[in-house]
Amino acid sequence: MNIRRMQRVIVILLIPLALVGCSSTENKQYGGQPASALSNRTAQTVRVETGDIVPTRSLKTQVGAGVDFAVLANKVGVFVPSVESGQRVEQGTVLGSVEDRQLVSPVGATVVSVIAARTTVPANYPVVTLRFDGFGLTGDLSNLVATVGNAPFAGKFQVTDGVGPTDCSGVVPLASDASSGAEGQSSTISISDSYACLIPTDSLVRAGQSAILVVTAQARNDVASLPVTAVAGRLQKGQVRRPDGTVLDVGLGATDGARIEITSGLKAGDAVSATPPDLDPQSK
Repeated sequence: MNIRRMQRVIVILLIPLALVGCSSTENKQYGGQPASALSNRTAQTVRVETGDIVPTRSLKTQVGAGVDFAVLANKVGVFVPSVESGQRVEQGTVLGSVEDRQLVSPVGATVVSVIAARTTVPANYPVVTLRFDGFGLTGDLSNLVATVGNAPFAGKFQVTDGVGPTDCSGVVPLASDASSGAEGQSSTISISDSYACLIPTDSLVRAGQSAILVVTAQARNDVASLPVTAVAGRLQKGQVRRPDGTVLDVGLGATDGARIEITSGLKAGDAVSATPPDLDPQSK
């Protein structure tokens, strides 16, 4: 074989290797993804819509026995008690009043403590502690409370391989402790971020059973919202990605688990990327 023919053979053998090298360089440039795939993903957008959202919190929990819970003042004013420590009350019993608003027991229970009569209290201040001698489901509702405050909550539960879905007899804040005052009254009652779903006494449950608890608050009407999958963050502040790739800070409100309220930064009709900043590998 002469030298010219040998050179031609070498060139032919090197062409596939050169093509492979170009392909490898292109894959590195686009993170191993075809440019068309990246373009399609960037083009996927969702728009801000206006509608109703029912603030919702879903959690896994266990059935427990015995619940100490607090009854909160429903407005600012002077608290006048109608019960005393150790007294047995029934569902609907008036426990006291704040100005013209009566406070009633959601279930049959025993009064554990009452703050001093004629105390001026703010709204949502714990004034009475009750002990429910039944079963309950407890869970942290701090995110829901941070969004809607101590608004009246409703709940449903489903015991694993057991009863349900069943309405809670009440969804109430847990009382953590009470400090003693004069004449058997409490000077203060402390509550935690946890709430309890009071299980109806005719429900067949036992302590230790696993359950799903879903707690809801009053619907928020005509609010702007996005799918939660398009938003980075879930409480107060978050971020979205505009179609041009820029990141935008937004204010966040209530969520029902599927959509989340947008309180600032966007308006109805605005488009954003379907992929939020913190889930987009190209943003890093």
